[in-house]
Amino acid sequence: MSAGPSGPPRSPRAQQRASAGFDRLRPRGSRPPVVTPSPSGPAMGRDAHGKRALYSGLRPTTPPNTSLRVECSRCGQTSLLGAWQALRVLTPSVHLPLVRLRHPSLLRCPTCRRMSWVRLGLHLRPAG
Repeated sequence: MSAGPSGPPRSPRAQQRASAGFDRLRPRGSRPPVVTPSPSGPAMGRDAHGKRALYSGLRPTTPPNTSLRVECSRCGQTSLLGAWQALRVLTPSVHLPLVRLRHPSLLRCPTCRRMSWVRLGLHLRPAG
């Protein structure tokens, strides 16, 4: 065993691994291997659109069974929020049900992101 420059002695196996370095990389001047195109037909045993479905950005989401419906008076949009989203939206809010009858709650709209008067409602769906 030999001693390292500033450390304890290293085993021969550790020296072999340290000297292996970049032997798996191909040199810069070499050409990439030639790839022959596969026959143009339906992919047998493969998911032909798997990569497209994975990176399409569209995710099938299942709406929650119970959600909070927020109708904004400023932008006119209606949003359905799950439990955690509703808690986050409702944290800084003011509710005046007797003073403002149509839109009694003042909070940040989840759609337009501005403080506005909204109407809140509980949206229940049967499970399943």
